[in-house]
Amino acid sequence: MNFTLLKIENSSKLKSLSKNKINFFKKDEEISLFHFNKLDNDLFHAVFNISDEYLVSTKKLGNQHNFIYSSLINFFFFLDNNFAIIEFINNEYQNDVLTDIKTRTKTSINIHKLDNELLLKIFHSLGGTIKKLYYSNDEDEYFELDYVKEDLLNKIANNNTIDSFTVLFEGQYASVSSQGRISVDNSNQEYLVNFIKRLLNAIN
Repeated sequence: MNFTLLKIENSSKLKSLSKNKINFFKKDEEISLFHFNKLDNDLFHAVFNISDEYLVSTKKLGNQHNFIYSSLINFFFFLDNNFAIIEFINNEYQNDVLTDIKTRTKTSINIHKLDNELLLKIFHSLGGTIKKLYYSNDEDEYFELDYVKEDLLNKIANNNTIDSFTVLFEGQYASVSSQGRISVDNSNQEYLVNFIKRLLNAIN
């Protein structure tokens, strides 16, 4: 699963999502709140449904068929943490859902990039050895290393910019990039809850 890191102006306002009527059946709305619940005491989970259409056409005959389909977008947040993550499918869906959340909650939400300090905090929280590290220097030279231990990572971070790393967390690989993009090779709820809590608490 792929996610994007978000910075919330006032995370407590996100609780108002629970007051919105969940929509299971209406197909005329492009974006609707499909599911809302609380996970593991303090982590909240909202699911948004996006209605879209496949357009099938030919060069000579033009538009022939429209196929309606839906996509579900997961959103995870704490009420006492100004960071959250949203599932990433494509930029258009992400922007539409973020606009909808802002409208519902009346709070500012922005994609958040990660500097070396925050990336190191995330790594130290997740633990383990880095399988792959990408970094660059002030001269825009790019490097990659395999199986990087903590002492070498800290040394590299002192004089370079960390672009992304892949680390083994609870038996599954997870990647974190400076652009705020996060990928995990597991959709199991227990794994995701543990991973998200470690990640968001590390940088709060």
